[in-house]
Amino acid sequence: MESEDLTIYADFFHKAPEMLCVAGFDGLFKELNPAWERVLGFAPADMLGHAAADFVYPADRDGAEAGARRMVAGESQVSFEARFPAKDGSLKWLLWRCAADPEKKIFHGVVVDITPRKMTETALRESGGILRKILNLAPMAMAIVNIDGTIEYINRKAEQAFGFAHTEIPTLDKWWVRAYPDEKYRAEVVHRWNVKLNKAILERTEIDGGEYNITCKDGKRKTVFIFGVIAAEKVFVMFDDITRRVEAERELRESESRYRALVETTRTGYVIINKEGRVLDANTEYVRLTGRRDLKEVLGRNVLDWTAPHSKENNAAAIAQCARDGHISDFEVDYTDAAGGNTPVEVNASVVARGGVPQILTLCRDISARRRAEAEIRGLNQNLEERVRARSEELIAANNELVAEISQRLQAERAKEKLQERLLQSQKLEAVGRLAGGIAHDFNNILVSISGYAELLQDTMPPGAPARADLAEILLETERGAALTHQLLTFSTKQEIKLEVLDINSIAADSEKMLKRLIGANMHLETHLADGLCSVKADPGQISQIIINLIINARDAMPDGGRLIMRTRNAELGEENGSMRLVPAPGSYAELSVSDTGGGMTPETMSHLFEPFYTTKKPGQGTGLGLSTVYGIVSHARGGISVESAPGRGTTFRIYLPRADQPA
Repeated sequence: MESEDLTIYADFFHKAPEMLCVAGFDGLFKELNPAWERVLGFAPADMLGHAAADFVYPADRDGAEAGARRMVAGESQVSFEARFPAKDGSLKWLLWRCAADPEKKIFHGVVVDITPRKMTETALRESGGILRKILNLAPMAMAIVNIDGTIEYINRKAEQAFGFAHTEIPTLDKWWVRAYPDEKYRAEVVHRWNVKLNKAILERTEIDGGEYNITCKDGKRKTVFIFGVIAAEKVFVMFDDITRRVEAERELRESESRYRALVETTRTGYVIINKEGRVLDANTEYVRLTGRRDLKEVLGRNVLDWTAPHSKENNAAAIAQCARDGHISDFEVDYTDAAGGNTPVEVNASVVARGGVPQILTLCRDISARRRAEAEIRGLNQNLEERVRARSEELIAANNELVAEISQRLQAERAKEKLQERLLQSQKLEAVGRLAGGIAHDFNNILVSISGYAELLQDTMPPGAPARADLAEILLETERGAALTHQLLTFSTKQEIKLEVLDINSIAADSEKMLKRLIGANMHLETHLADGLCSVKADPGQISQIIINLIINARDAMPDGGRLIMRTRNAELGEENGSMRLVPAPGSYAELSVSDTGGGMTPETMSHLFEPFYTTKKPGQGTGLGLSTVYGIVSHARGGISVESAPGRGTTFRIYLPRADQPA
């Protein structure tokens, strides 16, 4: 049997509505189609390898085994009825028709569920009234027809399905005319039915089923599978509406026809392979690409059979990759025909599921013309490339000289601009510093007098006096004024500086508790202090002042709360530090950074960041000296400052202080 015939047989075996089976002469099931599970509820896999007799109802087992013995004895065809318990506990009457194959020692069976017929016969024996009640409850259209052609009864489902009342179709002749208005088709239907009816009467079997196109009362047409049984000189006819199934099958056939026409008319090779590379289907163009003449020459074979030797390894790897990843694109492979000629092919493939089985759908395009064009272009460009390469080398050398000269000029101009900017900043700070230093001492003396008088007054006040609170506020304000004076003195560098060898980590750790009180409950402070941080030579009070000013500045940038991160680490700075706001000399430094998750700063704000008395806060909320003070302290310590900020991205200040044992 050819592979196509085997495919058709397998398709029929698995899609047949009747139960089909293959069993050995030992009675064991070898093959079962899916219809068994639909009728009995048992999966075919659960029944394979078991004897059919194991599933027969005990009271009917002798008859079933007698039928099997008749076949083994040489009888070619055997029919018998037996009850089978279903998985849900119900009993199903099954009619077995078996044919033996003595050479292979197997028999093929067609098994029909005749439970409705048995129910009908039982109902007839018990009572006509009960029968009609049962039929009216049946989910299938049914009718009882006398042998003389009188329609004795139709159930409710039949009236609903076709629209005819019993009074409108009292006889078969009336039914023929109404259900089959086309005379030619009606004659064909009547002939077919009478042949099946006479055969059933002679052989004492049920009436073979068949498909018929019935015209309903409202004019709609339905495809119905009609079959029946004969009992008590009456014909019990059953109608199974299969219109949707037939339409679905027709649409599927039409879709497959259109699909096949499209595939065969395209100039692109089309092939379906399994994950091992064996061809399951292909179009004419793909057959041409392989160098073969007929589809039969490629079906079932591996694509590596016509892959050129130098491409076999890559093609096998591409198939495995596609099966693993689900697709492959623009893969090129050479196919070899029977005469040894090569055809270059571009492959694009995707994995699809057909019947639950993954297969690789592949589109192949002949790229011979493209390969020839590429070869011609390479030949034409070979000499041109050499000339262009030589000329390019000359131009590159000249350009490099020009770039070097321009770069030197730009570096000189940038250095000049930086020096001018530093000079201007120093002049500003020096001018403001002279002003601040000139008034700081006098202002501090005034504050000391105010504070002293306020303390004397407070001592004279009895406990609980309302004025004590006012005097406390005066003292608090004098402390703030003193702090401002301290900043002014630091800014003007007139305050006495005590240089010591310090560990910034210790100062940061000691300040952490105070800083958490400063920032408030809606902010989270994180500290990451590096192990082995180098020591610096500075005034401890000024280092604390740097930390406090940076933390307060970050806090004010996050009115709705956020995260503050303080870090330390060792840093090596080289010559290229042009992005810094205060540029230190190359060397080893201890880095202190403070980052916030606030709203960030615009370039305009950053350009005025370290100017004295510049602030973006509302009046009364800041002096504008915090960052200027930081700038003055770090500048005096020959350190550096870097700022990173952008709107919506927060801000990070990095302070660099030189290592204590580093030469000045």
